[in-house]
Amino acid sequence: MSAFIDATSAYQNCLKAEALSIHRNLTPLWRRRYGGHVVNGRRTEGRRMALLETPGAAGVTLRDVLSERACPEDRLLAFIPGDPRLARILAQLKPEERAVMLALGLKGVVTWAEAAEYTGAEDPSAFGERVRRKVLRLAAEQRRRNALRHPGPPSGLWRPGETGKQEGGPA
Repeated sequence: MSAFIDATSAYQNCLKAEALSIHRNLTPLWRRRYGGHVVNGRRTEGRRMALLETPGAAGVTLRDVLSERACPEDRLLAFIPGDPRLARILAQLKPEERAVMLALGLKGVVTWAEAAEYTGAEDPSAFGERVRRKVLRLAAEQRRRNALRHPGPPSGLWRPGETGKQEGGPA
């Protein structure tokens, strides 16, 4: 009889463990607790997982706080050129011409006329073309000065020329 009771209690324990496992799997994530500890053989309460739509102070949800990864300085830093050659060209342009050149790098702006239109020029196609020619002239002047400053054989690096063909380096 005791073997029967032992077998019954073993089956009950297995059934109880299976039911607990199924219950845990069917419990929604936001109702589950996590991070509890075992102290003196007893499990302490954990925390509940918070939903992204949980309201916070002033009507802001967690999604609003967590999904915004941009820093306030990012918009300003996007306009600081990383290439010193570009910085020299930008320094030689007037503010409205500089705005057109910077607008050319924005998403969706493909041509100089579109960049001039984006900045609010009166005649976008003419102004964009004028800025394009000035930028090309300044870039050519920079290449000329750089060649005077660093005479000698090319560095071996491929550099696009004005026509898009290789300018210097191995042929």
